[in-house]
Amino acid sequence: MFTNVKMSDLDSMASNAADVLSQVREAMIEPHPRKLAPTFNSAAIAELCNVDKSKIKYLTLKHELPQGTKSEGSKAKEYSLEETITWVKNIGTYPKRPEHKEGRVVAVCNYKGGVAKTSTTVSIAQAATLRGLKVLILDCDGQGTATQLCGISPEQDVDVEDTIMPYIYGDQPNLWYAIQQTYWHNMFVIPASSGLLSAEFVLPAKAMEQRGFKFWEVLKDGIEPLRKEFDLILIDTSPSLSHLTVNSMIAADGLIMPCPPDALDFASSVQFWGIFSELTDSLPDAKDKVYDFITVVYTKVQNNEISRLVKTWMSQAYGSCVNGIEIPESTAARTASAQLKTIYDLSRPDGSVEAYKRYKEPLDKLADFVVDQLALAWRN
Repeated sequence: MFTNVKMSDLDSMASNAADVLSQVREAMIEPHPRKLAPTFNSAAIAELCNVDKSKIKYLTLKHELPQGTKSEGSKAKEYSLEETITWVKNIGTYPKRPEHKEGRVVAVCNYKGGVAKTSTTVSIAQAATLRGLKVLILDCDGQGTATQLCGISPEQDVDVEDTIMPYIYGDQPNLWYAIQQTYWHNMFVIPASSGLLSAEFVLPAKAMEQRGFKFWEVLKDGIEPLRKEFDLILIDTSPSLSHLTVNSMIAADGLIMPCPPDALDFASSVQFWGIFSELTDSLPDAKDKVYDFITVVYTKVQNNEISRLVKTWMSQAYGSCVNGIEIPESTAARTASAQLKTIYDLSRPDGSVEAYKRYKEPLDKLADFVVDQLALAWRN
């Protein structure tokens, strides 16, 4: 524990911590580019496309699909992520966006950190690409954790000009300039850095200077042109009800709140919704907004009496907004996180197969839920 701490001591600590993190990153994610997409076997292809594995060879020839490659000394074929997505698009039965329809925006939000908000956001994005969709992640959290999971270092690779801030300042007409390709095929990101904190001063300052300035709709306007390019735009918000979080929720067509069934997390979630509801009372036209869906997802679920009790409270509080999907507290999640990865980054289980499946299956269900909501919106 530090005592009599001077600002210079904090400067030294911050600098040393940054050096250590840089060394850890380089050790874990070499070679450049920092992250590599996973590969898939024939069984995974068959499961994603909902076909019998024995038909893979026939379908390869019939539809002229990627044949995969055999590793030296192995009889099994491996398919790249791009090849896998090609299979899904040609053979899979997932909904496709009609040409005359626009993509939908989903914000993932919670008042608290540590609820698996960012890992859930990126996992949904990855799973959605494996269902044939083109996805953009918009990182609105100054910590840049979603950016990090997309293989981009917020400290080393992201200048403030690469974030949403030039648009917030009014130097760009929309957010097209900030889109970056990631290591994951069909998944793009608008990265974040600590420079996003400036938005909390810029937006209210503009509201004071410009009469009628709708500070809560700035992000909505910047995203609008991007809807024609992307099937799904996922916004990862900061663990607060900041100006950017409010903008994200107003810009979104759907809201997802990951929330552990823990008494303090539940109480925090109630406070979050209450403040947001009160805030929208004071924003012109905000109360007229209609969401495609709002859903509360149980995350970090533990198999104990307290968890079961709090789930009962949450079910009573949120009713049909609780979709019943339970993402467990998992060693598989912690193992992936320690490598700056999600469960979808792993080509095969890293540890217990049971733990891997137990964690991944509800995430697959959540991705299917989101894709189903997109399909419903596109039909209307």
